[in-house]
Amino acid sequence: MDYAKLPKIFYIMYFWTHYLKFRHSQPFEGDAANMDFKETMYWCFKYFVTYIEKAERGKGIEAFFDKQDLSFAYTDGFVEKSSFTISAGGDLLPTEHLSVDNSSHLWDDVRDFYYDADLVTANLESPVTDAAPIKYVGKILSGTPNLNNSREIFNRLVDGGKGIGFFSTANNHTLDQGEAGLVSTLNFLDAKGYPHVGSARSPVERDRPVIVERNGVKVAFLSWTFSLNKSIIPDGKDYLVNHVRLNQADVDISRIQRQVKDAKAAGADAVVACLHWTLEYESYPTEHLIKTGHRLIESGIDAIIGNHAHTVQPIECHRYQDEETGEERKGLIIYALGDLISSNHTGFNSKLGNLAKIRVSKGEAGGKASVRITSLEILPIYIYHDTQGESCRDFRILGLRKLAGDLRSGRPTVNIPEREGKEIERLDRLAKKLLGPALEGERQA
Repeated sequence: MDYAKLPKIFYIMYFWTHYLKFRHSQPFEGDAANMDFKETMYWCFKYFVTYIEKAERGKGIEAFFDKQDLSFAYTDGFVEKSSFTISAGGDLLPTEHLSVDNSSHLWDDVRDFYYDADLVTANLESPVTDAAPIKYVGKILSGTPNLNNSREIFNRLVDGGKGIGFFSTANNHTLDQGEAGLVSTLNFLDAKGYPHVGSARSPVERDRPVIVERNGVKVAFLSWTFSLNKSIIPDGKDYLVNHVRLNQADVDISRIQRQVKDAKAAGADAVVACLHWTLEYESYPTEHLIKTGHRLIESGIDAIIGNHAHTVQPIECHRYQDEETGEERKGLIIYALGDLISSNHTGFNSKLGNLAKIRVSKGEAGGKASVRITSLEILPIYIYHDTQGESCRDFRILGLRKLAGDLRSGRPTVNIPEREGKEIERLDRLAKKLLGPALEGERQA
């Protein structure tokens, strides 16, 4: 007997016997530092076998999102006096496919939508330090990768200062290059003039509210991550990155709530939280994560911009009554935008992403001052790279709906092999399923 084949045989048998159960989301935490055998096998199933496109059994989660009203219309006579628009993109991951030479058209198809806002944001999911070589997610993943990006690629990402201008930095790769890499990254962002939130070089920096003002509207930004993979925060330096185990049921969110109060005390009109949470390779959040989202919104957060799933998850308008004012409030929860730049080694679902444009309005209703979310626009995207062998000739972000329409009409503007074309059609259907309530009035790139 060839004993070298035993591990492979074991995995095949395990996945076969657990296939029907694993096709649905499971209420795990998803933290690489705390996975037991069962969760590790579930993660391997998602990574090596198939993405999870079905929600937890018996929870009614898919129907819950299908019924969402994302119009953010109000009936109390609210009159807008000024507004602040935020354009949000997903995770920026280093990839061997992207180079300065092959990405001159990187943003062409989505620039009109993504850049058309008072502030353009994204999640910087890797350090940017010259002290270490560039590191990508490998084609074969045998452990948690330690990532690092280059200054040259970063400059392409920000499009010479015309595009992304604000970065969330709390995520599971924040400490991939240690404390030195974290500090180097923040120094680099500061030198470039890009504000950021989520990691810090001192307790003072961590505790200072990050508030951006546009058109007389002040918006505070928070950033937290559920995991640091297997990185360890040095003793006495928990200020380095905002970390709380958000994917746990009934997680203690008091530290986030304290930041919300501090931001409002500092004069913020609204609070936006950039959260690295939910589970990788899954199309729906788990029930306990939805409950955590509701608790966060009810603590005074106006909008949550979620990431980490490496694919798109639905959007919710959570309605509740403010205990202090008695006012009916509507909070926006984007559970996962998906990737914005990535390698897509794990399958086509990671090529599906989403851009979101959020309008924060300041005005009054019934003679009382009020600040609220008043509109949401989205643009599903497709991460395209034209590869030949090991080289990539063209890397760009495309509007998914327009791309799918071009394929159906037989007039694609980029090179799409037949198999990829079929996957794009499938992703278009998946985007409609997950984002249907938000697609009304969608602008096509």
